[in-house]
Amino acid sequence: FPFSRGRFSAPVIMALTFVVATLLGSALSYTPGSGLVRQCSRVSSSRVSDIQMIKRKLKENTVRDVVLVQDQELLGKKGEIVSVKKAFFRNYLQPYGIAEVATEEVLAKAEEERKVREAEEAAALEACKEQAATIESVCGASAITVMRRGGADGKLFGTVTSAEIAELVEERTGVKVEKKNVNVPSIGEAGSYIVSMKLHPKVEVTVNVVVVAQE
Repeated sequence: FPFSRGRFSAPVIMALTFVVATLLGSALSYTPGSGLVRQCSRVSSSRVSDIQMIKRKLKENTVRDVVLVQDQELLGKKGEIVSVKKAFFRNYLQPYGIAEVATEEVLAKAEEERKVREAEEAAALEACKEQAATIESVCGASAITVMRRGGADGKLFGTVTSAEIAELVEERTGVKVEKKNVNVPSIGEAGSYIVSMKLHPKVEVTVNVVVVAQE
């Protein structure tokens, strides 16, 4: 054995001898390529798992066309076709009945509903235009007068409300206006004021209101 007893103790020499023998035994029993095969097998298995995960993520992030079956603030109105991620549709839009997959049948139904809705909206717009013309015709000839208790200096003791203006407009024109759509400026004293009314998102009309202070 190539170790000198003068440099190493007997236990050390025995330990080194065991290590060398073990290494020689492993070398003799080694099958070429066996370790590489096992390593490649582990790498291959890991790669397949990674590829499957990537495919799953890509599938979840793939967009699809859906039809909204109700208004959704962030996406659009009922009947509109929008593109969303499949995971978002599967986990939120579909379970809550907000959208359906854009199949031929669903698209045909949405198109029919869209035509009906557009016709109704067009009719509503025309009706509001006619109401605005009536208000302008009736109230344009003479201002709406509002009586309020006030002092000799014209300062009012009360306010003029949108509900009051809406009621006076309806009495004179027959057109019903929601008080929430009447924009009354700050009125603190007698005088003439312009009040605007929104009958439709695309139709607005103004009337002249004269406020008279009564002592």
